[in-house]
Amino acid sequence: MKKFIFSILLLTICVLPVKAQMSMDFIGKVGLLASPYLDLDKNISIPEIGFNDRILDVDLGYTLGAEAFVYPWENIGLGLGAFHLFKTDIENTAQKISATNFYVAAKPKLVLENKEIDSVYLIGQLGYSNADIKLIDASGLSGLYMGAGVGIEAKWLIVEVLYTYYNWLIPDNEFAGHGSMYSLQLNIGYKYSI
Repeated sequence: MKKFIFSILLLTICVLPVKAQMSMDFIGKVGLLASPYLDLDKNISIPEIGFNDRILDVDLGYTLGAEAFVYPWENIGLGLGAFHLFKTDIENTAQKISATNFYVAAKPKLVLENKEIDSVYLIGQLGYSNADIKLIDASGLSGLYMGAGVGIEAKWLIVEVLYTYYNWLIPDNEFAGHGSMYSLQLNIGYKYSI
């Protein structure tokens, strides 16, 4: 799985700039994960607080990321991105979760003429996730990251809403063998075009 995702990333980096005689966008963004849930394949039991569940609420999470897009077609961008989810509390457990994601992305957009909003776009992301889940004492977990959503561009400003999904294999762990997290993610960012 890792080799497949890295080969797609490498192909995107090497082939698109050669084929592309078009514009590029560089985007820096900050985000907020709203109502994330962590789903483990076994119940986690914490007797001290009377807690026994496999789907756990996670507090609001904060992200920082960057993307680069090329436009091989006038209104369709293809790109690479990465973002980091900073350590976030898993509710009622006093434990934390964090993740770093690398992905390829597609961004078709509808350009608006003579409007304050330059364009409205859809975005899809697929890539690799690396996570640490302190609740089950697991670090360096490898897995899949996916995101899909919509956004707007107004000059240099971007605002987007994504539904994100993480899926990790948890090897050699007594608490869980598989974990996933899903959330709504709100991003705001700065776009620089060349």
